[in-house]
Amino acid sequence: MRSIDADILAELARTQYTEFKAVKFSIGGSDYCYTDADVPIVIDGTRYEPRGFKLSNLSYSQANIVTRGNIEMENLDDVFSSLFVGSTVQGSTVEIHSIIYFDSDPPDSTIVFEGTIDDWSLDEERVTITVASVLQRWSQRTINNYGPSCRWKVFKGTECGYTGGATTCDRSYQRCVDLGNQDNFGGFRWLPSIQDKPIWWGQKPAI
Repeated sequence: MRSIDADILAELARTQYTEFKAVKFSIGGSDYCYTDADVPIVIDGTRYEPRGFKLSNLSYSQANIVTRGNIEMENLDDVFSSLFVGSTVQGSTVEIHSIIYFDSDPPDSTIVFEGTIDDWSLDEERVTITVASVLQRWSQRTINNYGPSCRWKVFKGTECGYTGGATTCDRSYQRCVDLGNQDNFGGFRWLPSIQDKPIWWGQKPAI
């Protein structure tokens, strides 16, 4: 269970409040903003239109950060059919807000999730959108292995870019310098200098 600050709990206990959720999709350069409230809500100049939706299957990391979840939204008017079908929406930005009204005070809005659209499914009544946190990308493994030698496979190819008269290259940085093509060198020539050395995070040298 996620812990909630004691001051917030005390404020909630003594105050009448109403909570809503809001979702903003940024797709193809346009924002699509919706709230589960019965009427439109304007937060920081952005208008959120009423639309039925619910959040489900939220998963949390060890730091209590939402890393993945599903958003089920009504689609009876086919808004999402025209938006999703025939286009690539994967990778589009998603924000989920918690909006709280305390008595007659202005609403307080907090972003509880920031991520991207990972997958989606659609039928005549609803669209189910799987969203993933940008932090989830840290768990992905890279396809390429990085080394001090140039990783471009084809000498004089598109990535290499060399157009001179030489016919051979040993993929070393020095050879690239000799050919005057070091700006296109595809290796990480400083890797040997940090091999087997301790690396720390932050300002203090601590592993």
